[in-house]
Amino acid sequence: MKRICFILGFMLLYFSGISQHFDSGVLDEIAKADKEGFRLKSDFTESNNYSDYNLVYQRMEWSVDPAIKYIAGSVTSYFKSLVEELNEIEFDLNSEMIVDSVKQRDIPLNFILENNRLTISLDNTLRLNELDSVQVYYQGEPDKKNEEIFSVTYHSGVPVLWTLSEPYGAMEWWPCKQSLIDKIDSIDVIVTCPDAYKTASNGILVSDVAESVLRKMHWKHRYPIVTYLVAIAVTNYVDYSDTLRFDDGRTMPILNYVYPEYLNTAKIESPNTAKVMKIFNDLIGEYPFSKEKYGHAQFGWSGGMEHQTMSFMFDLRFDLLAHELAHQWFGNYITLGTWQDIWLNEGFATYMTGLTYENFEDGEYWPSWKRITLNSIVSSPEGSVFVKDTTDIDRIFSSRLSYSKGAYLLHMLRWILGDEAFFAGIQQYFKDPKIGGGFASNSQFIKHMEEAGDTSLIEFFNDWYYGEGYPVYSANYVNQNNGVLKITLSQSTSHSSVNFFEMPVPVRVYNSDKTDSLDFRLANTSNNQEFFVNIDFEVAELKIDPEKWIISKTSQIVKNKAVHSLNDIIIYPNPFGETISVYVPVNEQIISARLFSANGVLIREFVGNQTTFNCKDIANGNYIFSITTKGGQFAQKVVKQ
Repeated sequence: MKRICFILGFMLLYFSGISQHFDSGVLDEIAKADKEGFRLKSDFTESNNYSDYNLVYQRMEWSVDPAIKYIAGSVTSYFKSLVEELNEIEFDLNSEMIVDSVKQRDIPLNFILENNRLTISLDNTLRLNELDSVQVYYQGEPDKKNEEIFSVTYHSGVPVLWTLSEPYGAMEWWPCKQSLIDKIDSIDVIVTCPDAYKTASNGILVSDVAESVLRKMHWKHRYPIVTYLVAIAVTNYVDYSDTLRFDDGRTMPILNYVYPEYLNTAKIESPNTAKVMKIFNDLIGEYPFSKEKYGHAQFGWSGGMEHQTMSFMFDLRFDLLAHELAHQWFGNYITLGTWQDIWLNEGFATYMTGLTYENFEDGEYWPSWKRITLNSIVSSPEGSVFVKDTTDIDRIFSSRLSYSKGAYLLHMLRWILGDEAFFAGIQQYFKDPKIGGGFASNSQFIKHMEEAGDTSLIEFFNDWYYGEGYPVYSANYVNQNNGVLKITLSQSTSHSSVNFFEMPVPVRVYNSDKTDSLDFRLANTSNNQEFFVNIDFEVAELKIDPEKWIISKTSQIVKNKAVHSLNDIIIYPNPFGETISVYVPVNEQIISARLFSANGVLIREFVGNQTTFNCKDIANGNYIFSITTKGGQFAQKVVKQ
């Protein structure tokens, strides 16, 4: 679900010669608009009878005039019984609408419309899995209290009618099953309006017939669709098509229904759609509605809404275009199954928008996107991605948590798993037949990422999804003899719900004039943890997470002076075989010894006063052997062969 209000960004993004904008404030406006839409319908509850039947198909036949807030027509619904005996069926519909009649195979049926529920008594009892249909004839002025759900506005003096149903507004203008448990398998949308206007809707255009003073346009959509994504927009559109070319030679139209006064600008901006879509196709999987089309329809609300296969747009600026397109994968094809997991829609679309900045213009604006997003997240020390209370609308639509922190949760998973495993997991999730075209849960996503990464993510999600806040890192470091750098990494947490964030922490070190640098990945599993890493220059500066992989803050980084009082210690042989031995002066005593990998990961720890250490089962390679004595620490590079 997404509405995006227009905000000018602080920075201009130039792509294909077009000035574009992005700003952290855009997400604040997205969340604010989503929040208001949800609040207007927050008293809606799904019918207990929703699980009694499955919607197979709906045909909507409407007559509208974009200058008049009124709709008349019929909705034919084919449904399958999911119970042994089905005697009645329920739809959601505003009680102020007028139902003229209801028929089942041309047989008039009894019905009651009250409390925004249309209850229909069937002509015969349906058995389990039996298919039947009903046709509802109705008319009226949709939702007089809320202008956004079914609106009539103007552009350059010309009326435009448009719908915006998310999350619970569809019932205000047509009889539907407003549910997060059942998608309509396929739909036909047939709209008659004055012939000066055109209708934009879901799917592909089957026919466009102008007769006398009326125009009838028929749109066909043959993919499962959740109710709030069904939409129409009607005005004096000028339409044109861009083309997406797939790698195998196939093509798909990208339709653009725009106001005549916006046509020249639209033709400059809309070609970015195919470029963004190619990025998403390569990273995630092919656009999920590729047998039909993607498109934009301009409408009179200063934002955007990702209606399935036809996003309604205030304009075609880059960030708005990318965000609504991203929702076709996550939000439309795969839809959240509960508001507690809203990040499956919003965090995913936010991160995919970020990926466009990484992949355009050689990633020039990718660092800025990360910085802006991180600054928003750490602006408060608390808050989880998981929505604990779905009655708290402000929390559901928190731009900082559901959008930005949700997006960065994905970015941190990418850091932990690596690009190959991360994108493989996302692709497996996207292609899962149990999820695609339906509804998803957080546990289903986690399962795919664990399989792709061959690891457990329980600790990660406990900390970052259910837990609140972020780590605050501190470090001190010292150059030791034999080209070894000792780093001590400390951590506090911004919120008490997480005692410690176990994370691989990226660290970069520089020489004095920054002509040389090295990156390390420190597996931080405990506080005040010591790491010994190979280094071939004197380190003058150390930075934690310079590429912004982790939600965190850095408190302080201190360089300590090197102490070389243990130079008489000898580690031998080097290279070593099955054992390592240590010579220490008479006045010294070994307290412990540790073997680290070359990039600082602890391989083995030996405790006690011993001078020979068993390394028989250690793999060949480069290591660092660290000795702790009463007098201090000594570390040396060693080789197993």
